[in-house]
Amino acid sequence: MSIFNISKHINVVADDAKKYLDSSIEYYKLDIFKKSMSGAVSLVNLLVMGSICVIFVLFISVGLAIIIGESLNSVSYGYFIMGGFYLLILLLYRTFGKPIITKIVLTKYSKIFFQEDEDDFKKEDYSKKAEDTTVVYQQDVEPIRATHESL
Repeated sequence: MSIFNISKHINVVADDAKKYLDSSIEYYKLDIFKKSMSGAVSLVNLLVMGSICVIFVLFISVGLAIIIGESLNSVSYGYFIMGGFYLLILLLYRTFGKPIITKIVLTKYSKIFFQEDEDDFKKEDYSKKAEDTTVVYQQDVEPIRATHESL
């Protein structure tokens, strides 16, 4: 081999490495975007459901306070009893509920962020050719992944 052939091959390898790096960066950008949007959608759904539940509990609480107050012949007593009930719930949450809620939230969001990666690894068969494995990946990353695998 002549030195010019070696130089040509080194240039080709360098170009291929640059293409590989660029396609990898694009793939991971799309992957991060997909995961962050999944988290954002979950957060918006949580906020909407939480707001609806707060309004529901507010109306139920006012109604119960009026019913309790009328049965005690003083509406203000009903409101004080309902306030005491929610104070008791707050104290129970501060004492026992914080670790439980933390565990639930961490478990839910861990599934959202990490389960999709596990599914990709389970589906992927490394013995197949690059053309066969591109169908495994989702539509939004398929063109970048195909370029990535062709290198």
